[in-house]
Amino acid sequence: MAALIFASLMLISSIIATAAYVSSSSLIITELYPNTNTAHDQDEYVAISNPCARSINLEGWSLTDNEGKIIFPQSRIAPGETLYVTKNASAFVEQRCSVTSSPEFEYGTDSDPGVVNMQQAGKAFVLRNSGDETILQDGRGKVVDTVIYGDSSYKGVGWHGMPMKKPREGMILKRKGNVDTDTADDWVILFRGASYHAPETFLASGRVTAFVSPDCSFAILQQEIATAAASLCINLYEFTSPDLQELVFDALNRGVEVQLILDGSPVGGISDDELCIATGIQERGGEVRFSDDPFINHAKYVIIDDKKTILMSENWKRTGVPFDNSFGNRGWGILIQDTEIARYFKAVFAEDFRRASEYATDAELRGCSVTRKVLQGHYVPIFEPLAVNCDFTVIPVLAPDSALCDDTILGMISSAQECVYVQQFSARRVWGEDVSPYIAAIIAAARRGCDVKVLLDSKYLEGENNNDELVSWLNEQAAKDDLCLEARLSDLESLGLAKVHNKGLIVDGDKVLICSLNWNANSVYNREAGVIVENADIAGYYEQVFFHDWDASVGGGRKGGEASTDMKMRVVYLVLTLVIVFVVFRVVKWYKRV
Repeated sequence: MAALIFASLMLISSIIATAAYVSSSSLIITELYPNTNTAHDQDEYVAISNPCARSINLEGWSLTDNEGKIIFPQSRIAPGETLYVTKNASAFVEQRCSVTSSPEFEYGTDSDPGVVNMQQAGKAFVLRNSGDETILQDGRGKVVDTVIYGDSSYKGVGWHGMPMKKPREGMILKRKGNVDTDTADDWVILFRGASYHAPETFLASGRVTAFVSPDCSFAILQQEIATAAASLCINLYEFTSPDLQELVFDALNRGVEVQLILDGSPVGGISDDELCIATGIQERGGEVRFSDDPFINHAKYVIIDDKKTILMSENWKRTGVPFDNSFGNRGWGILIQDTEIARYFKAVFAEDFRRASEYATDAELRGCSVTRKVLQGHYVPIFEPLAVNCDFTVIPVLAPDSALCDDTILGMISSAQECVYVQQFSARRVWGEDVSPYIAAIIAAARRGCDVKVLLDSKYLEGENNNDELVSWLNEQAAKDDLCLEARLSDLESLGLAKVHNKGLIVDGDKVLICSLNWNANSVYNREAGVIVENADIAGYYEQVFFHDWDASVGGGRKGGEASTDMKMRVVYLVLTLVIVFVVFRVVKWYKRV
């Protein structure tokens, strides 16, 4: 009997211990920051979260990279809480000054007496930039969670499949929510201090307006900004248009709240006109901030009165949104009147605005004026805006959050059953050592039997791995494998356009992507914004624009040098023909005399 009681007690004890372990084992690593902007990666950190229903005692728990180990002192992590463990607490706080989180533990140095220093065992615990493993162990040394990235060759408990890609400098590895499949699919690479915004599907019913540049983009923005009553939240890569500036100034004078995010390091630097506009907005009571994320803020959208969202491929420049629509870029834009979609983008905007740096107005720029030259050309506007009241589906697309996930662009292409039409400013076949996932997806669509057409800009063709090389390669693949696939370079002269700056995609005549994202390796790390809209009327509008540009670009698939060479050869052939005809004529005439 005593033995039976003892055995029962042991069984109960084992069950309790097992239950406690199962509960505690659900702690997860949710962030890693190995490749920082500071010397010796002083602000590197690991974040640990508790998705459980009860708090957990961390005493004796540890983090290891299989070389060094850091051990937690007596402490508890509450349900829903996230703890930050950093090499240097002071550097962590300094680098994340615009982010509210603060570290609970440090392990590299005792930089802050108010932050608990962790005990170290073995070698130093270091998150290598090139790749490493980070393993969370409980007090008994059992693996609770494992994360590997880069060139790590770890094959142990807690991870399956390939490592995550190593993050670029200044980017963090962040878990998508609390999902834990022990694979790279659980993770995404984001800006330091940024939240993950998962793609959502919005089933909406209301008014949508499709429009394009240079035909009618200014008219749409003019109308919507002029009728704004409460707020304008504007996120742009560049803003130099004097005409759009005046519309924003008028809104400020009406008492509309204006917040503007601009990129802090655009190609060529921030122009004097843009600084003048930023200064004018702040002088009139608006707020301006410049993004200083490691990658560029390349988005082009505005949220109006928390009810309307306008997303575009175009910057607010003279060629992107031209006042005179006889000259400008080909770009796509869309106005969506839906409060839920506006709320989604407002949350993204608010976070990016919080992280951006405040603009310190230069006293010398007060009262400055923007260049007023109106650009004119020979483009003949064809397309009026299409405004429809309809049922539609919207999936927001954000980079770096969801640009490469299967729920957005890649999923859109993989769903194609009939046709895929691409119009892009910049597309690269090779990203580093790999084929672009977007290019691989459209090739796969062609192999499934879809009609695939790709139209790329032809203005900037210098260097290798550019639009012209991609066009040639795609056409070679089509010929080799007998695919229904054709690629062309845009004929800007025939079209009358400054350039094709679009980043659009149409699938099966009922899904369309309006976005700021170019198809190159850097873009997926930028802040980019767009939407996939599913509605046949809306997609049909952009399809008409696409085929207008496609049909005008029959001869646009050659480099300018090649076209020039062809013209020279034609002249030579003509001259030779005339000479031969003249010689034959003289010979015949002489023969008749004889």
